[in-house]
Amino acid sequence: MRRRRPLPPEDALARVVLERYLTLRAGESLTVESWSHALPWARSFVVEARRRGAVPTLVVEDEEAYFRSLELAGAPVASGPARSPLVPASAHVYLGGPDAFARLLGLPAEEIDRIARRHEVSWWRRAGRYRTRAVRLAVADATPSAAARYGVDLRAWQSELVRASRVDPQRLEAIGARVSHRLGSARSLRVRHANGTDLLLRRRRSPPSLDTGRPRPTAGQLWARVPSGLLIVPLEPRVAEGTWETNRPAYDRFADPPVALGGWFEFRGGRLQEFTFERGGDRFAAAYASGGRRAGRPLALTVGLNPEVVRAPEVLELAAGTVGLLLGDGQPSRPPGSGIGFLAALGGASVDADGRPWIVDGALPGTNGAGGKARPGRIRPRASSRTLAPWSGHGRDSARRSARR
Repeated sequence: MRRRRPLPPEDALARVVLERYLTLRAGESLTVESWSHALPWARSFVVEARRRGAVPTLVVEDEEAYFRSLELAGAPVASGPARSPLVPASAHVYLGGPDAFARLLGLPAEEIDRIARRHEVSWWRRAGRYRTRAVRLAVADATPSAAARYGVDLRAWQSELVRASRVDPQRLEAIGARVSHRLGSARSLRVRHANGTDLLLRRRRSPPSLDTGRPRPTAGQLWARVPSGLLIVPLEPRVAEGTWETNRPAYDRFADPPVALGGWFEFRGGRLQEFTFERGGDRFAAAYASGGRRAGRPLALTVGLNPEVVRAPEVLELAAGTVGLLLGDGQPSRPPGSGIGFLAALGGASVDADGRPWIVDGALPGTNGAGGKARPGRIRPRASSRTLAPWSGHGRDSARRSARR
């Protein structure tokens, strides 16, 4: 009996996303919105949709035409989403861009945000009326330009994103349910790590939210991202005592430098008092300085659930067992990546809930320790061998940025 040949990565990704994340059915419509550099991925979604008996429409943002439009008409005109077809589809796949994002460097922050956000309120309203199920695929963000800027291997980055995107959302829901069940009704949280992190936090009474990559239009969640896998625990923003030291890089392709390392944050009375970075962090400092009295408050504690995320830039908070502290002044129930704050990620930490162990050395409860152990050798930034090593001794004598109000 001849074995079936494995599907190419593009076809395998399209099959999983349309079947398990968007549950695309025969007779439904699908819009695939793609920048030109991501067409190899987009074509597979068109083919898979037809194989499933759905009706696909491919909308392409040509990169060169876009930059010419940007020069002539500006970001407000050039950066709007596609408006075809006239009626929103049953499902929507977005493969973002541009690849040549370096051409955007130097634009005002609000214009860059408009370009990155892409879909404005009017699009959301129309899609909401038709209960469109939409996902944004991170694999389109792994481009030669981005890999060169971050100093990582492009093929390894893309391969890890594909593996992480193919994790069944039902599996992520099961992991998240176990982790949330072990948390129970505990309110007091203490996060500790050998690098010096020791921070007391307090949960809000609202339950944690679970991001598994499945959009739920009937619940008001039109968009999801793939890969996914994140438990979001809302925090009381006025309760935080102690220090938090990151040992995971924060990636921002529009920042200079694009990788922030060694973030150190001190909280007293629920307020961020001091912070410093071993490298980078200027965009955080600028956002904090302009954010008013509420900026820098702890909004949520996040817990990564995805067992296939290990070193992929821009999605490290999803790695199983990684905990993150979301800082800002927005809504704590919204996931990172929505532009509302800064996520300080920490791998290998222990979290106690009401004095009882909840997460131990990065191992998720109910996973026999496998959920939180990173497998080495996937994607290692060439610029620094310390990027994913537990960070200690970040230079206490270095100049700290004051965060007092």
